[in-house]
Amino acid sequence: MAAFNFIDFYIGYLGHPNFRDPELIEDDLIRVIVQKYEMIVFTNKGEVLCEPNFGADLTLLLHETKLSATAIQAEIRAQISDYIPEIEGIDYELLVDFFDHPSRHLEYMVINFQIAGYQVYASVV
Repeated sequence: MAAFNFIDFYIGYLGHPNFRDPELIEDDLIRVIVQKYEMIVFTNKGEVLCEPNFGADLTLLLHETKLSATAIQAEIRAQISDYIPEIEGIDYELLVDFFDHPSRHLEYMVINFQIAGYQVYASVV
């Protein structure tokens, strides 16, 4: 594994399940990876200045009619590969699945990311 400086700003927020107050700096490798992953998943392409390809674009992908869960999973893995170089050599699990909401007649997507005891769930309607 390459030598990286893992120090980053702590971006946890009040209400986040793992919120720690009053943190300013994050220096744990796995938590930095989780923070970067959350930024990718909850960002649409074009929202980050000078990085037009950054972001998973999940809302757009959910409503694409010909994309499978495997294709979306591949897109997220490509984002992880491009924007989280620290994850190289660390095992993680990424699962994407679609469900129908029974009472609202809506489809939603659930993404489960697990790494070293951390689980990050994201759902997109």
